[in-house]
Amino acid sequence: MALAKPRPKKHCRLKPAQNLPLIENKGELYRFKGSFNGFCVVIDNVDDMKKIISMGYFGKASLSRNYPEFRKKSPEIVRNRVFQNRKRNAEGAKCAPQKVIVVPDSDSESEDIADYFTNLKPEYQLDCSGIAETVNLGLEEAFFLAAALNCLDIRHDGKILGLEEAWGLFQQSDKWFVINYIVYYHFRTKNWVVKPGIKFGGDFLLYKQGPPFYHASYVVIIHVVDENLDKIERLSRRSMNNLCLMGLNRLCETAAKELLICEIIWPQTQPNQVHFQDLSNFTIKETIMKRWIFSLKKPQATTSKQT
Repeated sequence: MALAKPRPKKHCRLKPAQNLPLIENKGELYRFKGSFNGFCVVIDNVDDMKKIISMGYFGKASLSRNYPEFRKKSPEIVRNRVFQNRKRNAEGAKCAPQKVIVVPDSDSESEDIADYFTNLKPEYQLDCSGIAETVNLGLEEAFFLAAALNCLDIRHDGKILGLEEAWGLFQQSDKWFVINYIVYYHFRTKNWVVKPGIKFGGDFLLYKQGPPFYHASYVVIIHVVDENLDKIERLSRRSMNNLCLMGLNRLCETAAKELLICEIIWPQTQPNQVHFQDLSNFTIKETIMKRWIFSLKKPQATTSKQT
């Protein structure tokens, strides 16, 4: 079966950078610093954000939809209700003010666009909310950087977490963390850039080089089975019946992606509590699901001999 080639994005001006880890002049690994907030690991240093999101495309910018904009930008344009919400949230906060352009609200969907822009009276205001761009790392990304690449220090409650502490804390925060990390580690070591797949109904998306350069090639769903390939119900997060799989496969076809079923074979000797050093005990089986269309099947060539 022929695999689809990754589709490059048009008009991409970025150039691929080297992958992490980053080695400094003294031969030591450059270490990033992040803080765990109970949901993700936050990188707030501008230089660290630039490096970690461009050298392997880890994390997601908090304010930008695509690649974050780090250079000094023009004043932000916000609606009045957004500015008022920021003022309420900034009460008592001591942050450096920033200039913003406030425009009136447009609550009526039927309002004439031409009239709205004709009567538009923007105002310069000072925003003291202190909202700044950060890069948020998923738990799988953060632990991969800390354990596999050894280039991230995770701080929580005023101290740097060890690998044992981070592994246990991440399991408490997300019950699917262990399963997600097994799959994340599997594909990252195959040089795929792994991103969340909730947008397309999956667990992960796989990119070649990174989202700025290529569209996602695969939508990954995780299926945990025992050594007899029977479904383990307590570790299942979705139905795997034909109806659900066909619906998800049609969604992937619409988005020009392929559905990849990633089966984790859970050994009988493995207890429920998994240590991060036990990853070699698991076997991963990859299956690409495609819909067979009879009308697109090429007819076999036939020859007839006239007599």
